[in-house]
Amino acid sequence: MTTTMEPADRRKIKAVVCFVHGYGDSGLAYLKRVEFFRYIRAGIAVVNMEIEGHGRSDGMLGLVPCFERVVDDLSSFFEEVTTKKYPGKKCFLAGESMGGAMSMKVYNRNPSFYAGVQFMAPMCKLSEKMLPPDWVINLVQRLLGESGNVNWLGELPIAPAKGDTALLSFKLPEKRRLYTMHPFIYGRKPRLDTARECIDLTSHISKALAREFDAPFFIQHGSSDMVTCPKLSQLFFDESPSKDKQIKIYEGMWHNLLGGEPKENTDRVFADGIKWILERA
Repeated sequence: MTTTMEPADRRKIKAVVCFVHGYGDSGLAYLKRVEFFRYIRAGIAVVNMEIEGHGRSDGMLGLVPCFERVVDDLSSFFEEVTTKKYPGKKCFLAGESMGGAMSMKVYNRNPSFYAGVQFMAPMCKLSEKMLPPDWVINLVQRLLGESGNVNWLGELPIAPAKGDTALLSFKLPEKRRLYTMHPFIYGRKPRLDTARECIDLTSHISKALAREFDAPFFIQHGSSDMVTCPKLSQLFFDESPSKDKQIKIYEGMWHNLLGGEPKENTDRVFADGIKWILERA
């Protein structure tokens, strides 16, 4: 399932953002829930694709057996749509949480195509509060095999995560309820294959990718995030050789910066992200 949103007057389009949503979410539901029309009002067109196993896209809800296949889909879709619909406009990637990690991979497929990446609470590494002991992770990885292997075991929603993602992501309970009530939101424990992919991807990022990532980028992260770690975002920022990089750690904010915070916090995060993009458009 794909979505494109743009200003009514196409002459006012200043830039294009290719958005990658987070784990368990629905891309279209996210754009509506977090008032992404603010980007449209600022003259930024938004292109979105719900990844495999999420929202109304193909696959079992919550199941992502191979992140590389998802990156293939995102790369080809973003490049085709933006080239046809918005020729001459600078394109940026924006990713929330797991979508941040995927945005990094998408950028590396074709660095010359994108003008930069906006990371919102990126999944550089999963918080220790979410992970089971190492011996459990190693056992699950041995049972499932390599990425892309699909069998009944990998489909099971029994990954031994310590915490409830929704409970730890949303500071405001009423916004958490709105999120969990949506029919296309995956709210069970992670499926084993998806958990393996998340762990493998973040391990690769933390060990090597950060030191090689030289794109213009902007990291936004809450200091009280209990799902992804703001300290690791800071480490990623410090290690990256990029000559155009910024980071903002928002004091007291949780994981879901745009959809789970009080209005004044949401306003601030939106304003910072839009400003960063328009300065490079």
